[in-house]
Amino acid sequence: MRIELLCTGDELLAGLTPDTNSPTFMAQVFALGEQVRQSTLVGDDRAEIIEALRTLGARADVVLVSGGLGPTADDLTAECAAEAASVKLVEHPATRKHLEARFIARGRVLTANNFKQALVPEGSEVVQNPEGTAPLFILTLGQALMYFVPGVPREYRALVEQEVLPRIAARMAHEPGRIFRASRLLKTVGLPESHLDARVEPLGRRHPHVQLGFRTAAPENHLKLLAVGASQGEADARLRAAESDARDELGVFIFGSGAETFAEALGKLLVLRGETLTLAESCTGGRVSDMLTAVAGSSRYFFGGAVSYANALKERWLDVREATLMIHGAVSESVAREMAAGARAAGRSTWALSLTGIAGPEGGTVEKPVGTVFIGLAGARDVVVERHLFHGDREQIRAASAYAALELLRRTLIGARDP
Repeated sequence: MRIELLCTGDELLAGLTPDTNSPTFMAQVFALGEQVRQSTLVGDDRAEIIEALRTLGARADVVLVSGGLGPTADDLTAECAAEAASVKLVEHPATRKHLEARFIARGRVLTANNFKQALVPEGSEVVQNPEGTAPLFILTLGQALMYFVPGVPREYRALVEQEVLPRIAARMAHEPGRIFRASRLLKTVGLPESHLDARVEPLGRRHPHVQLGFRTAAPENHLKLLAVGASQGEADARLRAAESDARDELGVFIFGSGAETFAEALGKLLVLRGETLTLAESCTGGRVSDMLTAVAGSSRYFFGGAVSYANALKERWLDVREATLMIHGAVSESVAREMAAGARAAGRSTWALSLTGIAGPEGGTVEKPVGTVFIGLAGARDVVVERHLFHGDREQIRAASAYAALELLRRTLIGARDP
């Protein structure tokens, strides 16, 4: 089955709004055992949208179209879909009632242009939007079945997960001459993409029915395994064998799989051990705390942290000695050590991580160039400190530092290094 994406919007082409929808859909399709073959992006231009719809309709089996379903003049997708299919744009009565009820419930004034969202190509199947106003409509164009959804991420996710993906899965199950597929996404950290590729290269020869793919979400690198077979059992067995070999080869570099985040994986380890964590951040400015608290339920193991940017707060909040700061400087092994120890004592936690460094673009010296970061980990027995030299711009250095800190703790928890 050939599945494609069509995204519309000048804001995407201008780089003003990032496309967070497409990667999510691609991962969800991959989890079903298929892959999105191509993604097309066009602006709010009538002729280009129509041309793209007709092109995709001629070569794809399924197309997910997102964006351009709002009430404003530059929301053209429904009109373009009707023209591409050579049908009329008609009002869908149930959608009009949905619009009216939603606006009344929220005490908002319903303006005339809002009714534009009740217009759909004639003959479409329409599904109401549980999170917004513009509905999902489904239209056959050429040989393709096209699903049209709003681009607003919350609305997009609800309709794709509740309506689009189940329909795609059902169609896959009844596809004539179907090839069965099974997939897994293994996530690594601390391993450059080229090194990941080199380490798993022999797997391709040992598992000829499993396709290997790679995805970078710096500083993470992911390995995609897609197995095929004449039956689901055969595809599953081939995937298990390839995954087992991949895990043997990559070992502790693998932190999780599927949709699991790095912070989630670390949190599970802490919960399993009944242990807790406190943070002392300087150069990362709370970034590590943000990663941890993005996980629901992180209060079970994360007590909190101090963003001690100024030296005075390192002294008052973390009990870093003034003499240590004067002799060694804020960016030093000694300060990282005292920050971690102070955070652990203040938080009364099992572990504490500290980060102090030079994120740039200024502030570096010959001895401590931009990208120099010290990371401390305090436990019951001792405090260990690692020195890193990260490369890139300020944001890349901050991201790498945050990951390196959590990776230091993860490796310690799984016994890959001494506590």
